[in-house]
Amino acid sequence: MHTDNKVVGKIGEDLAANLLKEKGYQIVDRNWGNKWGEIDIIARLKGVTVFVEVKTKVGENFGPPEEMVNPRKLRQIQRMASLYNKVGSNQKRIDIVAVVLNEDLSVNRINHYECVY
Repeated sequence: MHTDNKVVGKIGEDLAANLLKEKGYQIVDRNWGNKWGEIDIIARLKGVTVFVEVKTKVGENFGPPEEMVNPRKLRQIQRMASLYNKVGSNQKRIDIVAVVLNEDLSVNRINHYECVY
């Protein structure tokens, strides 16, 4: 079964945003970016601005979604985060939310990794 990547990505981002809200995060922005890139979710928690990269896959046949975030991607997120100045905060961090969906697009697992960069 082939599923549209945009649909899968949107599902993953919605699940990630809900998970973050349940953990007490305030969602500030979603899909913020410019011609150089995009940050999936920007949130705040206890005075810290958190830039969240969400990776979603259907199944793990070709590896877990966590493996899709490499050092180059983290540097790109860091550069984009340095351009984001809507929230007056000196404390910033990058988190990753990895989502694995089943073939029927139900949740298999969702993991939140804090302060990865």
